[in-house]
Amino acid sequence: MTKTIDTLVPDMLDVLKGLGGWDAAVTHYLSEGIAGLAQERFSKPQGVRSHLSPSMLGSPDRQLWYKINCADEADEHSAELLGTFFYGDILEVLCIALAKAAGHKVTGLQEKLDICGITGSGDCVIDGVVVDVKSTSPYNFDKFKYHRLKGYTKKTRDKDAEWIPPSKVDSYGYISQLSSYLYGYKDNPSVTNKTSAAFLAVRKDFFTLALDMYDLSDEVKNKPQEVAYKRGVSEGELPEKCYEPVPEGKSGNMKIDSRCNFCGFKKKCYPKLRTFIYSSGPVYLTTTKKRPQPHIKEVTTPTG
Repeated sequence: MTKTIDTLVPDMLDVLKGLGGWDAAVTHYLSEGIAGLAQERFSKPQGVRSHLSPSMLGSPDRQLWYKINCADEADEHSAELLGTFFYGDILEVLCIALAKAAGHKVTGLQEKLDICGITGSGDCVIDGVVVDVKSTSPYNFDKFKYHRLKGYTKKTRDKDAEWIPPSKVDSYGYISQLSSYLYGYKDNPSVTNKTSAAFLAVRKDFFTLALDMYDLSDEVKNKPQEVAYKRGVSEGELPEKCYEPVPEGKSGNMKIDSRCNFCGFKKKCYPKLRTFIYSSGPVYLTTTKKRPQPHIKEVTTPTG
């Protein structure tokens, strides 16, 4: 019986129990995949891509401009962060191997795509559906588990229901990426679902899977306009800041918006940015009215 993507996650979990179809061919795919990733990442210095790519289309305008025009001025990633990226890459290859072993039809692996003149490569097509595999933190995993990337209604006991817009949830532009891949795969005969695509998300800290499917009809229809707009942004003048600073507690200090935390161009926007390392991670202050407590270490360069 032909399998469908609806049973993908439980079938992959069965493989982990030794109940699937893991064989020598899948082992070879996994080992070759990991070896290729290691060669690509560690055989040369890691730089910032300076040409427009599908993964950049969802970036805020100012960040996109910096990526294209100031790539060599981005913060250098720490070795620890680069290792974390590699760990995520391994998990993504493992997920595809599990899907193969589970008997699902996996095609279009790393297929070269053209998205309105922008080139890139997609992860794969599973059972006729374009799939983007994402390794995530626990916080980001919930966005996929609860289908939140296009916005959601937040309910609490003591407050009225609040609509959280996509701009607050999809800070990495995942929907734009996925719709770009769906657009790029449109002529692939193995893609039977032309209007929807899915994320296959895996948590990095505790192996957990979620399949998150989205109707992307409108995004695919408007992709040429999106690409033209983003190309214009990259070639134009420096846009306004993506997000304004927000208060850090009640001290009068101001910090960058959380969506800026992992941007490599924080110092371009805020040359006098100060970085303090809390137990929960770094906090980047744009205005320091009161220095954090003495045990909070300040570092002279932004962390990762």
